[in-house]
Amino acid sequence: MQARTKKKKKLPPRFRFFLFILALIGLVIGGYYFLSLPIWRITEIAVNGTNMLSANEIKDMSGIPLGENLFFTSFARARNNLRRITAIESFRLYRIPPGTVIVSITERKPIAVVLLAGKSAVVDKNGYILNRNSNLSLIIPNMTDLPVVAGLGSREVIDDEKIDPKASHLIADIIIELSNLLGSKHISLETGGFAKISFLLDDLLRVKVGRDEDIPRKMEVFKALLAKVSGNWAKVEYIDVRYPNNPVIKFK
Repeated sequence: MQARTKKKKKLPPRFRFFLFILALIGLVIGGYYFLSLPIWRITEIAVNGTNMLSANEIKDMSGIPLGENLFFTSFARARNNLRRITAIESFRLYRIPPGTVIVSITERKPIAVVLLAGKSAVVDKNGYILNRNSNLSLIIPNMTDLPVVAGLGSREVIDDEKIDPKASHLIADIIIELSNLLGSKHISLETGGFAKISFLLDDLLRVKVGRDEDIPRKMEVFKALLAKVSGNWAKVEYIDVRYPNNPVIKFK
């Protein structure tokens, strides 16, 4: 007779589960010990994406702690510090083993210089004041070519951080349209209490816009009239688009 093959006894399910839990605990403890080794201490902070801002200043202001564990250190404080820098539009933090933290930022783009109570505030299209922090350097190439906005007061500034939406929308609607249309020509915008808005191009061509109503329509009318005075700006006293259905070109 053939000898019967003895079947291996299966471990009881509860015992197998117990072994699984022991193995899992061992894995967690081993992983924690491995990630706690000194090799994972933060030794370098790298900042990329800076053009106007100083990478070293951003590194210092972030408050990311050198010498702390790369994996277990919270970056909550660093995120709060970076959010306070209005010149930064967005950012990401990356943990790169064995000991590097990369701060990748996207800067806001300046569109104009706003004169506020004797000071110059560089703003982006959303009205954020980029140079509000005196502890940060802000180097803007060709800053003198930026459009200049006058006529706003301190009441239009919110928390020393941005100008109010009414003013920022007006600036964006006019300045961005003119910059796209005319390129680097010198542009000065006078808000006139939002009732007597006007702008001056190359210190020659004055354009009356009037109230802060129907601005896109008024800008379309201005663009249509611009071709009629091409090369003759010095002969024009002003262009009036306050009433877009009845625009006026006033010659000297």
